[in-house]
This record gives sequence, structure tokens and C-alpha cells, in this order.
Amino acid sequence: MFDAVVVGARCAGAATALLLARQGHRVLIVDQAHFPSDVRLSTHLVWHAGVDLLDRWGLLPTLQASGCPLLTNFALDMGGLVLQGQPPGTRVGAAMAPRRVVLDQVLLDAALAAGAELR
Repeated sequence: MFDAVVVGARCAGAATALLLARQGHRVLIVDQAHFPSDVRLSTHLVWHAGVDLLDRWGLLPTLQASGCPLLTNFALDMGGLVLQGQPPGTRVGAAMAPRRVVLDQVLLDAALAAGAELR
């Protein structure tokens, strides 16, 4: 008997399962893939707010230990408009672009450690 069934164990599903399990819910994660597995879009940017969440969840050191650097200097050039600097109000003050195979596994491992079950 489970309180929640999460379909998909990659970054969105694993993060959802992690939070539910940490709140004491019995969580089942189902996914057709075997882990670790990579996806075609193997890297992506986790913006500042996402890195702040990873830090709050205690997962940032694990991602950094994988060799993924914090990205602290930004410039967004859209032709006539150039934005440069850091967004205000962030805790870590950085973004990061981990390989999906790494991010997915870190989140899934944390969900399982919190008590979620994977099938």
C-alpha cells in the first residue's frame, strides 16, 4: 500500500518522490528505464532557484563532487538587449549544468534513501 505513485524516476519524478518520502509518505516510483541511463539531451541548465533547492535538500555537495562546477558569471545576449550579472535573492548565487545521468541518479538515490521504493 502506497500513499503516492510517481511515474518516472528522472529529475522531476525523483525530486517529487524525495519530497513526499521526506514528509513521511509511502512512495512508489515506477519507470521503464534501468538506472543509471542517459538521455539524448544529456545536459541542461539548472537555474539559480533550482540550485538553491538542491542545496536546501542537501544534494549540492554530491553534484559538485561529480565534477559539475557552479556557474557564477552570466551574460544573456539577445542582440539589442544584454543582461549581465547575478539574479538577486539567491542563496547559492550560482547555476549549474550537470549531465542528466548524474542529476537523475543523485535525485533518485536521495529519494530511495528517504524511503521511496523503485520498480
